[in-house]
Amino acid sequence: MSMNEAARGVVGTGIGNMPPVVGAKAVSSPHGRYFAREGVPPLSHAFEGKIAVHPGLGGGKVPSEEMGAHLDALLDQERRGKSVAYIHVPFCQTHCLYCGFYSTLYHAEDSRAYADALIAELELWRGRKAMESGPVHALYMGGGTPTALDGEDIRRILKAARAALPLANDCEVTVEGRLSNFDARKMEACLEGGANRFSLGVQSFHTDIRRSMGRLGSREDMIRGLELLMSYGQAAVIVDLIYGFPNQGMERWLEDIATAQSLKLDGADCYQLNVYRQTPLGQAIERGKMPPAADIPEQSAMFAAGVEAMTGAFYRRLSISHWARTSRERNLYNLYVKGAAHCLAFGPGAGGNLQGHFYINKHDYAAWMESVRAGVKPCAMIQRPRERHYLYRAIAEGMEQGWLDLADLETRFAVSVESICQPLLQQWRKTGLVELAEGRVVLTLAGQFWQVNLSQLLQEYLQLQLEKGLHEAA
Repeated sequence: MSMNEAARGVVGTGIGNMPPVVGAKAVSSPHGRYFAREGVPPLSHAFEGKIAVHPGLGGGKVPSEEMGAHLDALLDQERRGKSVAYIHVPFCQTHCLYCGFYSTLYHAEDSRAYADALIAELELWRGRKAMESGPVHALYMGGGTPTALDGEDIRRILKAARAALPLANDCEVTVEGRLSNFDARKMEACLEGGANRFSLGVQSFHTDIRRSMGRLGSREDMIRGLELLMSYGQAAVIVDLIYGFPNQGMERWLEDIATAQSLKLDGADCYQLNVYRQTPLGQAIERGKMPPAADIPEQSAMFAAGVEAMTGAFYRRLSISHWARTSRERNLYNLYVKGAAHCLAFGPGAGGNLQGHFYINKHDYAAWMESVRAGVKPCAMIQRPRERHYLYRAIAEGMEQGWLDLADLETRFAVSVESICQPLLQQWRKTGLVELAEGRVVLTLAGQFWQVNLSQLLQEYLQLQLEKGLHEAA
């Protein structure tokens, strides 16, 4: 699983346990944890707090002594359906204040050794059915900061991935990174390696906000870098923007969106900031050394303003946070990985999925390197899927796009989600979070803002009702 959103401290994804969020409270209401508050503005106050992890239901862990055999069995099975691959680069040149996933400081001498080990890890699964049996529809090189690596090593990694993985003819190949260390030489190396999509973490074009968050480069640096990358005309160029920073406010948020739109990029992602207690930003706010980030009502208003600005400029909505201006932007990886797609994962701390089994590589860089050098996949944990895993992942994928086809779920999984969850869905409709029509659930603007809550709570509610029904039948 990509850590590109988690590493920025934003709502939407995460691996393992997420750190606590400053000011976050348990989701609750007078009607129980599944129901929204009534008699309040739904956009800003539907729940007491936001769930800050990618929605889903986990299963039991495979005992450590069984992991090797378990993984071997998974590798002997063919992949069917949507598949993605993820390469995790752990290095960053600086620790952005809001980042809760900073791991390894980058040094120039790390680049070649990391690339050699990553390529060796790719080779470990050569000839296995899970590696070679079906097309890979999206390859994502994330982090961390992949663009911190030397250009030649980026090119080598991408070439090795193309050689080792059965990439689909229209495979989306993304390189994530920062513009502050991304020069023409590195851009050309990525393109030579086959990259056809770039996701650049601008976060804000305001130089003072960038500097206050530990970001390198000025507004002018960001614009020059984006214009240079666009000039090649060979790949989709996307920027990430974040709303809710201290000292940002509505006016500056809309200015960031307007700047991105003025550059005629292929798309933009609009993310909400979460402030985690153990980050430098969380600590600075708690100690009074920095003003607080925007609260939930402020962020909800910024979310709504962002939707209006992107819609008004005729951007196409790909998911709750992702917008496309041109047909080049597809956002395949981010969508598929939140559903039931297989994910082949490589690099320290990279998380993947095979046949519904989630696995994660060793996070510690030295331990990962040692395992690869010993010719052993550096797997740290495998988690079995829960019963009806694919039903729950289909719910998560649909909610990520802002709507859910209940009739289709019943056809595919023989579970009447609509009738089982009717009390919950009707309460959400009453409180202005969803609309119900012809077997579909469509999120309102308020529901889109609370999408992670709704997706997680719907899955938990459905699971609870199914378990109760099984128990009563027994």
